[in-house]
Amino acid sequence: MEGFKSFLNAMKIFFESGLGNLVLFISVAILGLIFIKIVLKLLSKVGNKSKIEGTVFKFAYAVSKFVLYMLYILTLLTIVGVPITTIVAMITALTLGITLALQSSVSNIANGIVIMANKPFVLGDMIEINGKEGKVTDITMFHTKILTITNEMISIPHNITVNTIVKDFSSMDTRRIDIPVTIDFNSNVAKAKAMLEDIIASNELIIKDAENAVNMSDVNERSVTLVVKAWSTNADFWDCTYALNESVYKLFSEDDIDMPYKKMQIDIASNNTPDIK
Repeated sequence: MEGFKSFLNAMKIFFESGLGNLVLFISVAILGLIFIKIVLKLLSKVGNKSKIEGTVFKFAYAVSKFVLYMLYILTLLTIVGVPITTIVAMITALTLGITLALQSSVSNIANGIVIMANKPFVLGDMIEINGKEGKVTDITMFHTKILTITNEMISIPHNITVNTIVKDFSSMDTRRIDIPVTIDFNSNVAKAKAMLEDIIASNELIIKDAENAVNMSDVNERSVTLVVKAWSTNADFWDCTYALNESVYKLFSEDDIDMPYKKMQIDIASNNTPDIK
C-alpha cells in the first residue's frame, strides 16, 4: 500500500512540475517504441539468416520482446520520478500475486525453457505426446502445437510434454515396418514365409540392404503369426506400409493361404430313433 501511495505521489509531482518533464516523457515514450520495433525487426532478420533452430529462435524472440517492454516501462516510470525501490516493491508484489494465481502457467513457461534446452523435437517433426500424434507446427511459451494427419490442431501444455513419454518419428532417417500376418495352423507355413520374403524383395520402397526379415512370432492351436519386418526411409514409411498390406492380402488370396477367422461348428442330433425289430 505504501508503495502504491508513493507511486501516486510521484505521478502528482511529475504532472505539476511543468511542461519540460512532460515533453521528455512523451519523447522517450515515442522513441522507446520506435527503438523496440527496430530491435525486434533486426532480431527477426538475424533469426531468418542464422542457423539457429526455429523453435529456439521463436522462444528467444518472445523472451527478448518481453524484456524490452519491461525495460521500456521501467524507464518511463523512472522519468516520472517513481523511486526505484517502489518500482521493485511493486514488481515483486505483482510477480508474487501472478505466480500464486497462475502457478500452472508459470510452470508451463519453465518447462518450455526445459524443452528448448533439451530439444526432444523440433519444428516439422512427426511426434506422439500423451497418445496424440501429429506434426509439430509451433512451440509457444505455454504449448506445443501439433497438426494431426486428420488436419486437427492440438495444443499440448508443456507440463504434459515434459512429464510424459515423447516419441519422435522424424529423428531417424529410416524406420522399420512391422506387419503381423496370421495364417491358419494347417496352412503351409514355409510357403507363406517364402511368399512374404518375395513381397519384401519386390517392393521398391523397401531398403534392400537393411535387416529385413520374416519371423514367426506366435503359435497357438488355431493359427500361426508371421511378422514382416521391413525397413524404409522415413518419407516412404506410410506408402510402404500400405503397399505391403495390399500385397500380402492379394498374394495370399490368390494362392489360397487361409487366414483364421471366427467360426462355430453346430452338430444337429436327430430325435428320430430307428425302429428295432
